[in-house]
Amino acid sequence: MRILFLTHSFNSLSQRLFVELRNRGHDVSVEFDINDATAIQSVDLYQPDLIIAPFLKRAIPEDIWRHHICLVVHPGIRGDRGPSSLDWAVLDAEAVWGVTVLQANEVMDGGDIWAWAEFPLRAASKASLYRSEVTEAAVTAVLEAVARFDAGDKQPEPLLYDCPEISGRWRPAMRQEERTIDWKEDGADVVLRKIRSADGFPGVRDSLYGREVYLYDARPEYTLRGAPG
Repeated sequence: MRILFLTHSFNSLSQRLFVELRNRGHDVSVEFDINDATAIQSVDLYQPDLIIAPFLKRAIPEDIWRHHICLVVHPGIRGDRGPSSLDWAVLDAEAVWGVTVLQANEVMDGGDIWAWAEFPLRAASKASLYRSEVTEAAVTAVLEAVARFDAGDKQPEPLLYDCPEISGRWRPAMRQEERTIDWKEDGADVVLRKIRSADGFPGVRDSLYGREVYLYDARPEYTLRGAPG
């Protein structure tokens, strides 16, 4: 099957999916999502059977999803929508998180569900979770969705928000204000979650010796003691 990747960058998750699909005999081509014209031209030239978006930062053009089935790999549980899914999950200390493969339509992250996979959310940085649990869940869900499509199953599950099993919701892009650390009130667990939710992008903006800095890669300290600040 001819599969076209539309992706913002060929990151670790995209590379893993590329290898997994190639190993299963699929012909996979990669196109960087620069603008609408480039994306539309790549689809016209490659003529894919299926389009997969493993990592995007903007919506797929309507001229593409109206005429092709486009599967979006979303790093969130069913019903979750928005550009900061994993950030919010880490900050809110969710017990379970997941990856959902959605069909692109006019609603951002709101299309029908082709496959999904969940995992316990360990206490770790966003970057670490993305490289491990999220990637493994994405492989599971994408391979399931591709197998369904290849077998002729074109009936994905509608995304029903009144279903008790659908606990995700729309959340906006996380701002620095949501991650601001109150060094006198926030406990170590809260400080860690705020920094981990921004690791390795965009970092938590803070001040150190009168200089604006961005904080990354925080670790708990069990020996040193002192006044906060």
